[in-house]
Amino acid sequence: MDLSPLLMKVHTSPLLTESERAYWAQNLPKMTPEQVQKLEGILTEAEGMSWSEEMQNYLMIVNKATVALT
Repeated sequence: MDLSPLLMKVHTSPLLTESERAYWAQNLPKMTPEQVQKLEGILTEAEGMSWSEEMQNYLMIVNKATVALT
């Protein structure tokens, strides 16, 4: 199974932080076909969303808060 198109989506998705991109890139080869399909669906749906600057700022704030809580 060629995972390179999904890996490209992982690296370019505005939905993911850098640490999340690294996590998914590392774990992608270990995932089951069902997990791969679900991740691809999520990232494909995210591609179709309009990512305004406000949305990007919101996600950045949420991600920073999440990191601070862990």
